[in-house]
Amino acid sequence: MTVQHWWPRARRAVTQAISGTRAGLVKTDMALLSAGSALFGTLAAIPAFLVAIATAGLMFGRERIAGYGDSLAAAIPDEQGADGWVNALFDAGLSLSLLPVLFAVFMASAYGRGLSRALVRLVPEQHRSAPPPSLKARILTLPLLGLAPLMLLALLMITPTVEHLVNQRGLPGALAASYLGLNLIWVILWAPLAWMFRVVAPGRPSWRAAWISAIVTAAFISGFLQGFTLFLALPVDLGRPFGGLSIIGVTTSLLLWQWVLHAVVCTGYALCWALDSAGSS
Repeated sequence: MTVQHWWPRARRAVTQAISGTRAGLVKTDMALLSAGSALFGTLAAIPAFLVAIATAGLMFGRERIAGYGDSLAAAIPDEQGADGWVNALFDAGLSLSLLPVLFAVFMASAYGRGLSRALVRLVPEQHRSAPPPSLKARILTLPLLGLAPLMLLALLMITPTVEHLVNQRGLPGALAASYLGLNLIWVILWAPLAWMFRVVAPGRPSWRAAWISAIVTAAFISGFLQGFTLFLALPVDLGRPFGGLSIIGVTTSLLLWQWVLHAVVCTGYALCWALDSAGSS
């Protein structure tokens, strides 16, 4: 098939997907949906990281994961103290015993329940059903936690390279490190997002729609996270609007970033249903 034949079809498909996504969002309060899902994302984020670090340490060796954590702390911008957060997170995760890990799993699995309650508003009425019960939503989230240590290891394995590029190669090295991280995060998010859109969220769009929308959404999330890294490098006192209380400024900024991140996820789920409707028509 020549370019003259497939280009109009591709352009028409993209236009249809965009218009379908817009139609799915127009009658919803995106600010409210993003805030609701961001609340559960905030509650689950640290426990999920702790589970991933603890499990990765058990699977691949604590010393190895601790070394990767040191490389990550050295590579991440330290203007806002993020290197200290990373070190504290890895120290806590690698020191957890079984019972605290189980508590962290319980907390992290709540994300599935919160996300399904938020995304139900974006399901077309003919496919809409009540969100799954809390226990079922938590169980459906467990495979994502099972993937977490593998995803974490994939990221950590490039941190020595990223650290070298950022600290030894100047601006070209920083750009190369950003490009490397951008593509890796994009790829490793495909499966978790597809699972969330097809299994955890209410409604059952096709797997094809779930995978395509996951790939598109992952691209935006990956770019968003690169922007977050740049944000951490800003030499700005985030506590100034809060009377010099830096912890309040940092926490508020993180909550805002969580809200924007979940706005992207909600938009990706609307795209999923637009693709599903286009595929079934």
